[in-house]
Amino acid sequence: MRALAMLLCLCGTPMIGCAPPDVPGVQAGVDPPANPPAVTRTPVHAIDDVATAAANPDDPAAFVPAGATLVDSVVGDLTGRGRSDVLIVFAPASSEQDRLGEGPGRTVVLLTRDQGGGLQRAAENARLVPCARCGGVAGDPYGDARIDAGTVTVAVSGGSRERWFSDYVFRYAAEHGDWLLDHVTRGVTDTQTGIRKQAELTAADFGEVTFSQFDPGNLQAAAPTLD
Repeated sequence: MRALAMLLCLCGTPMIGCAPPDVPGVQAGVDPPANPPAVTRTPVHAIDDVATAAANPDDPAAFVPAGATLVDSVVGDLTGRGRSDVLIVFAPASSEQDRLGEGPGRTVVLLTRDQGGGLQRAAENARLVPCARCGGVAGDPYGDARIDAGTVTVAVSGGSRERWFSDYVFRYAAEHGDWLLDHVTRGVTDTQTGIRKQAELTAADFGEVTFSQFDPGNLQAAAPTLD
């Protein structure tokens, strides 16, 4: 079967049937990383009047374009300074032409507090989260986003019998005033056999990459990890 390297490249932006095959040399029988405690979220809703939302600088909806849909909103300390920052995920206006496996990705925006306590756009990425119909039979590939004192994790997954997952972890670097990609955990689970395999990429593999620059499709495969 094809190597995990091909899988990971192909599944950067998941399409129908994107099912990672068995790969020797990748750590087997390992569960995906456990989720940390739940964080504050807001319901999914469409933004119809951005001008009204913009009147409140503390409203994350003010940063969602008109006609777009707010998919998720997570409150947490993005910089490790003890502030209640916000991460939002929004989808562009839907199109009736969108088909299964096709469509624009969702945008992830990091909002930090300014000196006055209002929210300000600090960074954004429109490549991290694929479209709602790009997860194959598994459904929406967006898993969740988590914030933990200066670190941000965005999790996506999809597939059919073989379910792939990717966790992208960014850490705030005060010397850069930006979030840098810290590590990536990727893997597959065979839903019939229960066999799981995963591999991890670190800065030694991808170098210094900021949150806004990061493109999952540019990642290389991790070196095989022996049991």
